[in-house]
Amino acid sequence: MKRKLTLPAFALALTVGFSGCDLQVDNLNQPDRARALAGPDDVETLIASSYLKVWEIGHYWTNANFAFNHMSSRHTATWGNNGQNDLGREPREPLPNSPSYRWAYVFEANWGDAYGGISAASDGIRAIEAGLEIGPGGERNARALAFAAGNQAILSCLLALWYDQAFIVDHTTDLGGELDTIDYNAMFNYAMGQLDAAESQARGASFTLEESWINGNTWDNNEWADYLVSWKARCAANLPRTDAEAAGANWSQIISNAQNGIRDVVVLGVDYSADTPWRDQLKRFAQQNGTWHRMHMDWVGMADQSGEYQDWLSLPTEQRTARRLTFGDDKRFPPANENDVTSDIVSPSVASFGPRSRYNATIIFRPERGTYRQSHYGDMRYDAYTLGCWGCNAGPLEHMTSQEMDQYIAEAHYRMGNFAGAAEIVNKTRMEAGLPPAPSNPTDAVPSNGAGQCTPRKRYDVQGRCGNLRDAMWFEHFENVFNVFGGLEFWHGRRNDILPAGTALQLPIPAADLEVLQRDIYTFGGGGASSAGNPTPSVVPGSLDAALERAAYALERIREQQAAERRAEDVVVR
Repeated sequence: MKRKLTLPAFALALTVGFSGCDLQVDNLNQPDRARALAGPDDVETLIASSYLKVWEIGHYWTNANFAFNHMSSRHTATWGNNGQNDLGREPREPLPNSPSYRWAYVFEANWGDAYGGISAASDGIRAIEAGLEIGPGGERNARALAFAAGNQAILSCLLALWYDQAFIVDHTTDLGGELDTIDYNAMFNYAMGQLDAAESQARGASFTLEESWINGNTWDNNEWADYLVSWKARCAANLPRTDAEAAGANWSQIISNAQNGIRDVVVLGVDYSADTPWRDQLKRFAQQNGTWHRMHMDWVGMADQSGEYQDWLSLPTEQRTARRLTFGDDKRFPPANENDVTSDIVSPSVASFGPRSRYNATIIFRPERGTYRQSHYGDMRYDAYTLGCWGCNAGPLEHMTSQEMDQYIAEAHYRMGNFAGAAEIVNKTRMEAGLPPAPSNPTDAVPSNGAGQCTPRKRYDVQGRCGNLRDAMWFEHFENVFNVFGGLEFWHGRRNDILPAGTALQLPIPAADLEVLQRDIYTFGGGGASSAGNPTPSVVPGSLDAALERAAYALERIREQQAAERRAEDVVVR
């Protein structure tokens, strides 16, 4: 249903999100807005600030990033902060989309930030189109317009990735007319068209970005255009909500964009104490082994060689507890189960140089919130940001990486039937980690060593079968996008149908905004609308013997438990 929004109300909505405003109230921010547009330098600063919303959505923590990382079952924690406890609980529950929910910013922040950035860029474009000249004779107008257009496009893409529907808003929108939402596919098509237009606009100009606009990067116009090309790859690869939708993506175009864009983007972080926006709380807090991060057993278990992960899977969810695992040849995992023992340094990139993971003897997560979420293992590749001080973020911060782009290319090759091309990319990081190359035949299992060890094993597989090329591809993708940009791990699991059953596949429009728009509040997940299906790998299709084998394994596990209980009773009697 369409809702007519008055210009002041929608302008206010774009500044701070729709939440908390009445459809007919005056825009109390209008005086500040007038001051912001008072002069050429002010308008240029306003346009430059629109990129900060891209950064916030991808690297801050008071939004959906932490909770959805946990929903991917790549990370785990039980703390309430950022909705981690509620949204990471199993069995999955519907997303608590309510204006009174304590962590309502999980739903609201990306929505408000995206429209806030679009609003800033749109205001700047309107001012220039009205005749404003930035610099002598308007010499900096082309730069400002190209930067604003690119940010509008990226933020529109992020709305399509995160939300089931959104409004199209830009500098051409009649805010006094009727506006309605469009679904995520239509929003994606709009965003991709805007990215194309913004790229052409940048290539047709000549400029150099100010170092502070994307901190530490003085890109010329073609480098800015190349960055937008990389966003085309990131946006298109991560849009699908299911494997079936992913099958219909334009993977050949994704390959082209992932190859031809700017592949490594590092932003210069500034010490948190300086009250800087250039901080990365994913890298600072979402990998901190002592607080908000451990590796989920469903992730680290894929590398386990001891059988403990399969035993863990065979138990009812509420009876699962953290296990000590062994990892065979994969140097990315700790070789021993002694406190603070770390992995080797493997495949270092610019910002994440260092060991990949460690073993923690202490279990820090509250047992009453689910022992199945406890884990001894944690990532540590961004430890440099935790050692100097609480909240330090100084130094290079990864925002895009060649490894991320290569994973899109590998997946594209696989989905297009070029299994040898996919294996070539997957095997680059596998072999650096000490693993044998995965086979290009998609039905063959990854090789085992002399001890019968193989990595990865199939996710969620109680039989512990060795994975094949696709399993190896999933494993390397998870490994190589860790905390690079918020949502990457969740979107990867979403489009490959490997999220836990009942996981919400997207965010709804925030409840507070639905109330303002006079729409019914709705939500996703928990087995209702837009929920992940059962990701448990099937026993070999059509194989009765394999099905019986799995049933026998579970029965033997039950008998072992019963025998242990009888032994315990005998001890008590004596």
